[in-house]
Amino acid sequence: MKAQRLLRTSAIALAVAALQGLLVLIYLHVEKGRGAPAEATFRYERLPSRPAPDLLLASLDGSTRKLSELRGRPVLLHFWATWCPPCRDELPSLLQLGRALEAGAGPRVVAVSLDPSWAEARAFFGGDVPPEIVLDTSGLSRAGYELSTLPDSFLIAADGALRARFGGARNWQSPRARAAVLQALEQ
Repeated sequence: MKAQRLLRTSAIALAVAALQGLLVLIYLHVEKGRGAPAEATFRYERLPSRPAPDLLLASLDGSTRKLSELRGRPVLLHFWATWCPPCRDELPSLLQLGRALEAGAGPRVVAVSLDPSWAEARAFFGGDVPPEIVLDTSGLSRAGYELSTLPDSFLIAADGALRARFGGARNWQSPRARAAVLQALEQ
């Protein structure tokens, strides 16, 4: 009886150890993939031309404006949250690209935090929240832009029409990023 119990306990321990080993191998494979070289292209989804859903955006200073008030200049509308690890990794390079594009009369970057309040963004930025960061006070982001995963970015033409969707985390500092954004605007 004791021998059977010992044998069964040993078999269970061996199975658990094998499962843990498998999980470690999967984890290492995923982590290795994160350091993979950038794609040969900076892919995006072309969207059927339709007006971009309007949002009421709040700045840190308490002022609000509608997204539609930014018409006349293209907008790269980016959705992110402080609780989203890929968002946190990607955001600095997106803001840097946005400043470079805006200096050249390219699209303006508007990064919409889906956090419930400014407290999270303040903590994330150490109190110094960049001016490109806004909150969606209309609450229409998820439904209006059919957000299912974060981060997610949409290119809006100067006339307010949706042009492209850049889904998922990106290396916005890759040489192909700027070219892809400008190319999507021309199509």
